[in-house]
Amino acid sequence: MPAPRLRLLRAAPDSLGLFIRAGRIALDDLQNFISSRSPSFTGVVVDAKRATQQKELLSLSLEKGLDTVLDPQTQAMATIGGYTSTMNSLPWAENRPHQPDDLSTEFRQRRMAEEIARFALQHGFTQVLAPTHLISGPDDPWLKIDIALTRTLRAALEQASARNVQIQYSLALDYEAFRTPGARIAVIKQLRAAQFDGLWLNINGCGADSSPTAITRYCDASSDFQELRVPIIADHVGGLMGLSLLAFGGVGGLSHGITLGERFDASSWRNAPRGTPFGRKIRVYVPQVDLMLDRLDAERLFEAGGGRVRSALGCRNTSCCRRGVDDMLQVPVNHFLYQRAQQVAALGSIPELLRPSQFLEELVRPASDIAVKISSLALSGNFPKKLTEKLEKQTKRLNALRTTLGPYAKERRDASFALYPTTRIARTGGR
Repeated sequence: MPAPRLRLLRAAPDSLGLFIRAGRIALDDLQNFISSRSPSFTGVVVDAKRATQQKELLSLSLEKGLDTVLDPQTQAMATIGGYTSTMNSLPWAENRPHQPDDLSTEFRQRRMAEEIARFALQHGFTQVLAPTHLISGPDDPWLKIDIALTRTLRAALEQASARNVQIQYSLALDYEAFRTPGARIAVIKQLRAAQFDGLWLNINGCGADSSPTAITRYCDASSDFQELRVPIIADHVGGLMGLSLLAFGGVGGLSHGITLGERFDASSWRNAPRGTPFGRKIRVYVPQVDLMLDRLDAERLFEAGGGRVRSALGCRNTSCCRRGVDDMLQVPVNHFLYQRAQQVAALGSIPELLRPSQFLEELVRPASDIAVKISSLALSGNFPKKLTEKLEKQTKRLNALRTTLGPYAKERRDASFALYPTTRIARTGGR
């Protein structure tokens, strides 16, 4: 009979990680949120092509003791659909999509690494996502190049006397390879040769809208990466999926945009862009049922549902939305950031041994119950058909999540928890 597995627990858990990706919209709202409150998340992630325009955000984040993370955008830059002419101003751009041959020699790898290191220091970044690429599996030619680039970037930072700048390895991997044990273990084996401070998982096709089965598979698969002994972040993952991964210990932190970017989908990268892309808009977050709504749909929800919907789904936290539903609709960025930060902090305050069960009781079960009531109200009320269908779909998803994660909590009872990222304040005293 095998010896029982020893499980190490943190009696007083450290803070779970939460990184906010700063896009091109809602920048002022994000800065206002950071200015008006003590640090409530771990750091901000800035795309390299926007670093100059977002220098005030970077400066403010540093003043508040947050990490500032540079995304060199090499993943998109190496695809026909992800590359855009707006990237041409970056020193490591080639004015066309990168190809493996562009970085096949030590000289070219060193040149890119040095350019990224200089850029990171020039703009005051405290962390850098390694210049990696989307891979299909362990035999993808980009993987060996990415590992070499990561090691070279570490050498470039040390040469520039910037050893304190952390490197986060961004693993952009197809879901099929991620969930397949043999392919996954082969990737992990190769990653041991790289030198990095944290692992950011970008799993193609996964995000806030993933099925309950995909959530459990993601959690099981991510647990294998714990052998690398670095913090693990689920990048482009939010909603109850992200919170589930935190609750069950699959990852130690999340990274996503502001009501956007909660799913990693590389399908658009694989084909040449057609026409002008539609501009994305900030949505309204309804945390009670884990739902994102366009502002017009949110207005219709509260208008058609009247007092009962406002009571069930309106924000009652005056520290978040002083005027309740009106602020949810008019200041959706502040509402979303406050609610997500509170969700992550609340999970982090629960001892790991109790976290899965309390997550199910305090978040999943109530969300499922409330969704059933609101969906029934929508069917019998004056709700627009499209909104009613959306509520019904979410109700089914939450019910499925509840029935799937209940038994899964028992399966994960002896599982270890991923390491959490160390905050900049803890590492350096906020300097």
